Amino acid sequence: MYFFNWERKITKVLLGSNNVVLKKTKPFTNLRQFILIFGFTLISILSGNPSSPPRIGRTIIDNESFESRNKLKSIGINTPKLFSISYDEIVEEYIEGGNLYSYFPTKKANDLAFQAGKITGILHKNGLVFIDNKCQNFLVDKNREVVRIDIGFIQKSKSLFSQSMDVGSFLASILDLEPLIYREVAKEFVLGYLNMTNNKIPYLSIILRNILALGFVYRHNNMIKNMLNERTV
Repeated sequence: MYFFNWERKITKVLLGSNNVVLKKTKPFTNLRQFILIFGFTLISILSGNPSSPPRIGRTIIDNESFESRNKLKSIGINTPKLFSISYDEIVEEYIEGGNLYSYFPTKKANDLAFQAGKITGILHKNGLVFIDNKCQNFLVDKNREVVRIDIGFIQKSKSLFSQSMDVGSFLASILDLEPLIYREVAKEFVLGYLNMTNNKIPYLSIILRNILALGFVYRHNNMIKNMLNERTV
């Protein structure tokens, strides 16, 4: 799942002596981005919290830029080292550990979920949101540090809906884990988030989790069990 991306074709290549990730823009990317924006806007209206959708085009490239990654690093959010960037192609550091989701079904990784929650909380504390905050957008490096990738949709926002999308999309992306594992992972993510924000999770998060899960999960039996279990986040 490291190499799946809705908008870009991702491959691992050798650059000099370094393994790097090459991300090339897929055909019909603009249509895919329009669908995402339409869905974001529609859900925000239906939830009673109309919110501005993320900007696309040049803004996505600016968000992935050297400057943007340096700003994120300055507030405590690590991203892969960037080698080059253009509208059609991004070359960045290859993270050996793979994506965060792969750690949960088979390994005890509550500390990693806590880190992902802290990263989300740090961003909100600084008046920003990821929008697309699914678990697969977090990687784990060789030092067991969580690294955030695919930062193109970051935007300035403190709106309830946008912050709920961040929390809800993460929880939705893990909702098909076994119930006992889901409960632990979700709890640690929320604890990490609260550690940085000193606040409750945005109250729309669970509603958005349940909506977004329909497009995220593979094991629907687990999804339904987790939705019905009152003890889950």
